[in-house]
Amino acid sequence: MSQSEITTQSDSALGRAREWLARSLTQEKQMAAYMEPLIQVVMPGWQTDAIRSKVVQMRPETDDVYTLVIRPGKRWKGFVAGQHLRITAEQNGSLQTRFFSVSSSPAHYRDSGLIELTIRVQDSGRITPWLRDHFAAGGICNLSEAEGEFTLPAGAKPLLMIAGGSGITPFRSMLNQLASNNDPRDVHLLFYVRDDSNALFREEFEKIAAAHSNIRVTFMDGSKVGVVCEEHLREHCPDFENRKVMICGPTPMIQLARQTVRDLGVSDDNIMFEYFGAAPIEMDRGDGKDAFVSFERAGQSAIARNESPVSLLELAEGEGLKPTSGCRVGVCHQCKCTKRSGVVYNTLTGKYSDTGQEDIQLCVSVAVNDVVLDI
Repeated sequence: MSQSEITTQSDSALGRAREWLARSLTQEKQMAAYMEPLIQVVMPGWQTDAIRSKVVQMRPETDDVYTLVIRPGKRWKGFVAGQHLRITAEQNGSLQTRFFSVSSSPAHYRDSGLIELTIRVQDSGRITPWLRDHFAAGGICNLSEAEGEFTLPAGAKPLLMIAGGSGITPFRSMLNQLASNNDPRDVHLLFYVRDDSNALFREEFEKIAAAHSNIRVTFMDGSKVGVVCEEHLREHCPDFENRKVMICGPTPMIQLARQTVRDLGVSDDNIMFEYFGAAPIEMDRGDGKDAFVSFERAGQSAIARNESPVSLLELAEGEGLKPTSGCRVGVCHQCKCTKRSGVVYNTLTGKYSDTGQEDIQLCVSVAVNDVVLDI
């Protein structure tokens, strides 16, 4: 056994010992979690699993889009282009949390110590306009570590990026990182916007494209050309079938773009996508029968109706249960639980589980047949 393997095993054993001690004394995984309420008396908004960070600027981009420029705390571990994080701020004594992609590049963070979150004010939204006003003059927020797998694929395969609206944010990070690294792979971005006034980062993208012959950016004015279609692909990126296709934006746009490239011969293995919001339920339940869901520890059960499928989280809450949850879109993993048996469909990945025991996320899982959950 090598020295590094011995060190890894030792660190793992020490971590388990610390967790056992914390649980024995406090019923929490970390001593800090037990102390959190006391610390918050002195430092309101402090969280065990987040890093106190400073918002240094709120920069308007359009009438309904703004960017928060943030200096993460020293404990923050950085990110990969395309990843997202959780930002939390205190509003009238309660903590408000939302998830956003980092729109700046890792190279920018390395050079400046700053990251950017570009945020669209949601129609009838309560938090996105408040964040803009709250941080108009800067302030303190909490950041989670970055996570997510919607990142640049390895290898040199050409890329076609299809973005809609605020779905541009992970692509902005990726394009800037590609440019910073002088990555030679061929990349074409098709950016669908409501109209010309909503073409976010136009000058920035045009400068990148002008300086790097392997990067092309095409702005698609939706008020004039409509939505993504075969004609657009063949006109602007005729070799799309030979590219890895990455899609990000509103749910209807993603569904349309995925189906369009599938129908034109692009395999699922060459399609990557990330929803901005809850993923739709698109599943085939096979026999079309209702499913029986048993909540084992609670001694309760519910019927998952075939004609109106809902997530297992919603089903549990409908029975008065209160499983731990957070983002409700499959990002934070707080609603993870053990499925004892049965098949579930993951709305985020579009995949069906095996029949045996495994961990699942309640908020993005739908019962396909009878399911037993450790709840």
